[in-house]
Order: sequence, then structure tokens, then C-alpha cells
Amino acid sequence: MKIIFADDMADMRDSILESLNALNEDFGPLEILGQAKDGRELISLVERNPSVDLVLTDLRMPNMDGLSALVYLKANCNIKNIVVISNESFVSISRAEKIKVDADTEEKLALLDKIAHRVIDDEVVEGKINSILIGCEKLRLDPVQVVEYYGASGYMRKPITKRKMHGLFDELNKTESFINIGIV
Repeated sequence: MKIIFADDMADMRDSILESLNALNEDFGPLEILGQAKDGRELISLVERNPSVDLVLTDLRMPNMDGLSALVYLKANCNIKNIVVISNESFVSISRAEKIKVDADTEEKLALLDKIAHRVIDDEVVEGKINSILIGCEKLRLDPVQVVEYYGASGYMRKPITKRKMHGLFDELNKTESFINIGIV
């Protein structure tokens, strides 16, 4: 399995690499095609390596967040498995944005789709929200729900451990449905 992953924190990239290396015996051979520090680097790596089987991306990164990278990759690249990794939850997103938004989830996702069109076209519009993650925060949407809505294979909570990575690979081999690897 060919893998590319992204996280802005070096220690988290090391943790992901260590966890993946520990899985070689059970799920190998695993080939790490590259590591990125942000969503833009991730997209560049994926575009240079179209044969990638699995993309793991952090949610909150500089330059381009993981949600925006997910939307771009799903629209512009043929990637089957993308898993977003984060310690975010609906509670942390809600705390980040105190403004109450009165709209149902469908309406909020439709607003997020407007941002997604700019991300897919790699278009930055002055004075508009140009990040899926910022849109998610402003609309007080559950990031796990947004990750699933935009077609990710799954969501895994930090910290990354061998056990969680093993569970992810087990599920990727068994199911086509969305995988949510929680705290354990």
C-alpha cells in the first residue's frame, strides 16, 4: 500500500511514521511516498504520485487546512482512501466560534459548498472565506460530519497510536463505509 501523509507538527509526522512502520508485518508492504507540512504540499505530493492508495491528513494546518485539501483531492484526483486525523471535535469547533448560526445542517453544508467551489478551482476571493475549516468553524459544524460529507474514508482522533492505525487498516480492508477511529 502506497501512503502519503500530512501534519504541520514534526512530532506528529514522526508518530504517524512510527505507527505505519509498526504495521508493515500485518499489512505490509507499506510504502511511504512522502510527508507534507500543509495541505498545499500534500496536494503537490499526491499530484506527483497518482498511484497513492491512502492519504492521511491533519485537519488544522497552515497555508491550506486538511478539509480544504480533502475537498480539492476528491474533486481533482482519483484517491480512494483519504482519512482526516485530528483532535478536533464538535465541542472544540463550537468553542472556537461563539456566534450562533440559525440554520439546519443541510443549509450549512450548502453554504460550505460555495467555499468548496473556490477551493476546487484554487481560487482565493478577497473578503470571502476561502478555507473549508474556517467555514466549518463559522457555521459551527461537526468536523467529523463535514469530513464524511466531502467523501473521506474516515476520521481518526489524535494521538496516533499503533493500535489506532491497526484499527484503521483493519477497517479499510473490511468496509467501504465511513470509518471513525475514536479516542481508544
